[in-house]
Amino acid sequence: MILATFRTVALVTAVSLSPSIWALEALTDRGLSEVTGQAFINIQDDSYSSGSGQWSGEYEFTTVSLGMELETVFNIDELRVGQFERTAYEDGTVPVTDDDRNIIYENGEALVYDADIMIDNFALGRVDNYNDAANAEYAPFKAQNPYIELAYKVENGERRVAGVRFGFERAQGDLSGDLIALTGKIEGEIRGDAGLVYSQNCPGAGLFNCIALSLAQGTEIYTQVDLLDASTGNGAEDLNTTYLKRASWFGVPNGRNFDSDESGLVASLIPLLTVADDCEVTGTPGCFRTRIYQSIYIGDRDASFEEGSASGVFVSVQTEAVPWEDLSGVPGTDRILTERGAYMNIARYQSGTETKYPLYLTLEEATNGTARVATCVGQLKGC
Repeated sequence: MILATFRTVALVTAVSLSPSIWALEALTDRGLSEVTGQAFINIQDDSYSSGSGQWSGEYEFTTVSLGMELETVFNIDELRVGQFERTAYEDGTVPVTDDDRNIIYENGEALVYDADIMIDNFALGRVDNYNDAANAEYAPFKAQNPYIELAYKVENGERRVAGVRFGFERAQGDLSGDLIALTGKIEGEIRGDAGLVYSQNCPGAGLFNCIALSLAQGTEIYTQVDLLDASTGNGAEDLNTTYLKRASWFGVPNGRNFDSDESGLVASLIPLLTVADDCEVTGTPGCFRTRIYQSIYIGDRDASFEEGSASGVFVSVQTEAVPWEDLSGVPGTDRILTERGAYMNIARYQSGTETKYPLYLTLEEATNGTARVATCVGQLKGC
């Protein structure tokens, strides 16, 4: 179910230890009193039995956590996870579409991508000054306390492996790749000046809308973006599923609108003027191929790791339904309900008293995509 072709890997790990420990020297009582830390490997068992539907029953979990901070820059030529047969519109599986959002058919059936997660030229981290080998600098993808967790389903006294996931307690940095197909929850927020909507659509958006949008220029607007079905503009809720599978488009699902934190009559009209319908928001395209986002930044690029890293990021593979514990810290959350196949979770998380998104895009970036950061010395990708 998993295929990964590696080309170049550069890995740096950081563990805070004293010089005496690195040198394997005996510590005095005084020296020992100055050493603080935690177990390098921590194994924890947990159980869950409160689910319903296909997630009902007894589950047991074993988590192996590495008490370390990780800094890495690496590249993978091809990443394929969850490679098996799926049928369009069964269990949230969406069909392949062309650039005009038309479904592509093969032998009379809607074509579906071959795997749940398909990313070419996948990379974490980046290389600054990549064209100058002497001055090239690695800007690593940072993670804290990586872990591997096994899920077991218990029935009739028998325990069988139902899934495995790999994740980080906290993560921050550049994720790059040709995002062909994605399964799971990839949530982001786009923000920008309402004037961009006006400049792209007026006078064609109608006299009233254009007058209101013209007055709203200078007003910041925002909304949440998710994976969606390009042929209809529907998100997971509209398709009556927990999450989409093998999606290749990202944007504002039908029925969702932009908001503004500003006050006044014009700002209050923003939700009414910007409701998404059939992949358009007041005439502006609201759905975009995932491939145009060549690099995305996980977490807050303008904050330190302690303040700007995202929590709850993971990738999992299940042979059957598994209710993984939600580690995002968002109030009211409990379990992430996954089904057979692969799942990628880059969703909202809690930072102090604020709920944040792991991905932030400007309106321009959402519309035009993001360029790939360099992930190799001497070239952008394909080390």
